[in-house]
Amino acid sequence: MMPEDRTASPVTEPEAERLARDLYGLEAAARALPGEYDDNFLLATPDRKRFVLKVMHPARERAFVELQCEALRHLEQHAPKLSLPRVCPTRGGHTIASTRAADATPRLVWMLTYAAGTLLAEARPHTPELLASLGRLLGEIDTALAGFSHPAAERELKWDLARAGWIRGYLQHIPDPSRRGLVERFLELYEAEVVPALPRLRRSVVYGDANGHNVIVGDPRAEPREVVSVIDFGDMHRGLTVSEPAIAAAYAILGELDPLAAAARVVAGYHVVFPLEEAELALLYPLIAARLAVSVTN
Repeated sequence: MMPEDRTASPVTEPEAERLARDLYGLEAAARALPGEYDDNFLLATPDRKRFVLKVMHPARERAFVELQCEALRHLEQHAPKLSLPRVCPTRGGHTIASTRAADATPRLVWMLTYAAGTLLAEARPHTPELLASLGRLLGEIDTALAGFSHPAAERELKWDLARAGWIRGYLQHIPDPSRRGLVERFLELYEAEVVPALPRLRRSVVYGDANGHNVIVGDPRAEPREVVSVIDFGDMHRGLTVSEPAIAAAYAILGELDPLAAAARVVAGYHVVFPLEEAELALLYPLIAARLAVSVTN
């Protein structure tokens, strides 16, 4: 399982504005947003409404987009109080549109409402209440997703923590011996403790990517300040249920003076809403480390 390569030409902001107009009847200014493979744009209309237009990489399969759209629709129905992005239909009432980019490559296009707030990566301080609220939101999402299934969720994904062993074939790409040794140490821990337990661990569809650039924090004037939403559902998959809080904790500890306390707050918030089993709690440490090892290797 290799990390993917991006070979397609990027879609331009004027192209995005044309797509918004042609497909959604929306006159809006487009600004490019970060994306690992796909082209994402913030659309701003003259009346100050905001949307996110997603123009997918030409290699993306339709089922991959359908998974995200159907999951978001499921969450809208089963957890309506959550302030998650909503899927916007085209002028013809379709969830997903097909078009050709300027380089003639076929592209799938879809649009979401904009989740307003501040990225967790930019919000300070990361109070105990804020980190616990992240865990609670993910627990609420996973509670709602417990009854959700989709064929495309059964995917071979490099971020699936049940498959983290793929990195062993790529450790030579980490040039610093001490850093490579650190990754290898935690990969060995994962192989010794997590791999034998995999058949006994619960599996479900998980969001799977609660890093600081995907987590939205609410109004800084609110007391306590809390996480209000997550964005980018592109890593959704049917995987280890416990991987959800493990992934969130892996990113929450970065830069923290007391990483153990930060991780514990995220996990505790999740556990209140979606109780973890003893076997899952016992594997949080190697799973958190494995996520960071996969990220470094990738």
